[in-house]
Amino acid sequence: MAAKDEVPWVRQSQELSEGEIKATHKRRGKVLMCLETLGIRCEQNKVPNIVVLGSGGGLRAMIAMLGTLVELKKQNFLDAVTYLCGVSGSTWCMSLLYGNRKWSEKLMSLEEELCESLSNSSWHIGKAEESLEESTRDEHYSLTDFWAACFVYQIVQQFDENELADHKEASETGINPYPIYAAVDKEKLSEKGGNFPGTWFEFTPHEAGYTALGAFVSTRYFGSEFEKGKLKKKKKKHICYMQGLWGSALGSMEENIKFIRDSLASLMQLRGSILSFAFDRNPDTFMAYQSVLLLLDLQLCAVSGSDPKEVFEKLMSVLSGDEGQSESMKLCIAIRNSWAKKTREERMASCAELGKQIEKEFGVHLGKGSFPEGELPPSQAIFLGSVWDVLRVVYKTVQCVLSWKWGTIHNFLYKCPNIKPSYLVENETISLIDAGLAINSAYPLVLRAQRQADLIISFDFSSGDPFETIKKTASYCRENRIPFPDIEDQKMDENNPSDCYIFRGDKSCPTVMHFPLFNNVNCSGKVEDYRKQFSTFQMSFPGEAIKDLLKKAQLNVSNNRVKIQNEIMRLVLSSRTKKLQK
Repeated sequence: MAAKDEVPWVRQSQELSEGEIKATHKRRGKVLMCLETLGIRCEQNKVPNIVVLGSGGGLRAMIAMLGTLVELKKQNFLDAVTYLCGVSGSTWCMSLLYGNRKWSEKLMSLEEELCESLSNSSWHIGKAEESLEESTRDEHYSLTDFWAACFVYQIVQQFDENELADHKEASETGINPYPIYAAVDKEKLSEKGGNFPGTWFEFTPHEAGYTALGAFVSTRYFGSEFEKGKLKKKKKKHICYMQGLWGSALGSMEENIKFIRDSLASLMQLRGSILSFAFDRNPDTFMAYQSVLLLLDLQLCAVSGSDPKEVFEKLMSVLSGDEGQSESMKLCIAIRNSWAKKTREERMASCAELGKQIEKEFGVHLGKGSFPEGELPPSQAIFLGSVWDVLRVVYKTVQCVLSWKWGTIHNFLYKCPNIKPSYLVENETISLIDAGLAINSAYPLVLRAQRQADLIISFDFSSGDPFETIKKTASYCRENRIPFPDIEDQKMDENNPSDCYIFRGDKSCPTVMHFPLFNNVNCSGKVEDYRKQFSTFQMSFPGEAIKDLLKKAQLNVSNNRVKIQNEIMRLVLSSRTKKLQK
């Protein structure tokens, strides 16, 4: 008989999943033994729920999260942790580790392996192309698919085709903390902001769904097509896709578009000779794809504010035909003439409008092309199918850029009966993006009342203000009447932060320990230098820099070992801890 979370079901309940309850209950024994090792005597029903949060921050966060976990293990704290929760770059580290069912027992060797992997490129553009050719056949292809194959895969140096549900074994035995991964609903974030509870979306190996609204689907079937609560079509979302979804907001829109444009150029260069052959025999197709790529450049001008004169000249040259002015040409001229008077958003909208017009007029050339029988030599004919596959990737990716389409998947709640609020069931799709766009640490997930967090140990790997996450969380909690410590009493100098801040409240709320990555203890006088050296939108670091970053993260744990132990001791001695669900 299949396990309950292997069955395609939709669940609405505020209670934790059966799999999470069993896993955390099993973990309690490990935590109890760890506390005894630390010299902290604790009754079984007073075992504290300790949560470790890792913020977003791209590759910097991924490496710093690894260093943090390694030092927590060395200092005998890791086995006292019940939950491990991440955003963006921290999720990359987590998802790599949970591929090993006993990772917390093998952390030192895994650290060496991961560092070796990050220092030596194993990214294959051919594998990325293969993945994109497959994903662009899906009607809900989005920039998340592109980001996963071309960006995340290059950073983590692994293309993990397993599913998140395959990590259940690493989560259920009690050996490792229970993992939670964060995302947010793109539309709700835009409409109502990060303080709206319905914006937040969580993933565990057992289920995925809207945390505050209590609407979930078994993780094995995340991304599959449902209607009225019943499975219509199973679709697989592999770990690499999930890593792209969780970590999709590393750079500005301008940086992201530049990366996408350069990556598309590399993909087309891979098929250079046969692509030239195809275009020579299909000049209309060549013209159509030239216009599509120029649209991408025009969108970049709209976003960056750079001068579009040269792009307009090239675009108009491509669109000018022998049979009079096309509608695309007329629209292009109108957009050029009104460009200076428009806002950034209006310019982006104009690019999207022009894209639709070009598709309307030249769409036949943007689909799969064909040659007369016998036109191609046998040695080249075998490559023809792959040429059109690449062009489909280019076309659909540019379409996604123009509409800024990220993380679009089937809505598992579509037309599902008895689901509240009702807006959840209205749309066939939802779009999920990087939670760092709301709050760069996933406090809203671990503050879910049923998780009964007693101590939150937050490691902040963000760029910029290292206190932004906790400030935003305090605002979130005030607005939603969630108990949270008062953070106003402590001085927080974002330019010269200390390495550890402790925020305590009354018995209704957890204690929070907050650790800025770069601070006046582990890099005294050089905080800004380290921030610049390890900026977010970087795809690799030299080996020595990786070791340095690991060391800085580790120092935040080792330098504050006594403080961490004292906070755990204080919780055990108080009546704050709650009995775990059975």
